Amino acid sequence: MKKLFSKIFVLVLLLSGSAYSMTENQMMIIHQVLNVDQGKVTKQMHTDFWKDIPDKNDIVKFMETTGIMAKLTRDGMNYQMELWKSALISYQNKQVFKSEDYIKAKETMTDFINRVSKNIPNANERAQVINQMKTGMINSDNLLKSAASRTNMQSVQGPIVELSEERMTFVISNIEKSFSRIDKLLQSEWKD
Repeated sequence: MKKLFSKIFVLVLLLSGSAYSMTENQMMIIHQVLNVDQGKVTKQMHTDFWKDIPDKNDIVKFMETTGIMAKLTRDGMNYQMELWKSALISYQNKQVFKSEDYIKAKETMTDFINRVSKNIPNANERAQVINQMKTGMINSDNLLKSAASRTNMQSVQGPIVELSEERMTFVISNIEKSFSRIDKLLQSEWKD
């Protein structure tokens, strides 16, 4: 579970080397929000995150430029959440299932990473981002197939992921909590 979040965060850090990057304070807050064991988002964290945004009236521009890592993190969490939900249904039904939400989240991530990677000036970093995306997509397909056949998943990187209904439910619960926190942080107005 921690590896999943660290992969999303590593991708975010890779992209932070691009022309647009959030402040160190914003990155620290995102890291705190995503912490699996002790993640939280408070009104003060929200205030501190948003104080570094120059034009709060143009959130779309922020998410496409300086806040690109925040958008990638949120979209990545949504993708993982929908992937694991589809894996759970695949496991229960003993056949591969891809929900509409999963398909949409996958398209959003693929499109976003393809667009953003073109703006990474360093060819090695650009290739690394694209290769991580491809590896992630292969692992996603492997997860769905393994869940449907009720076998452990062999990831491209080597580790074997044990799959059970209880484990998938646990992973989904943790992702939902983290997603809820990052989503709350990225709303321009604080809501209790």
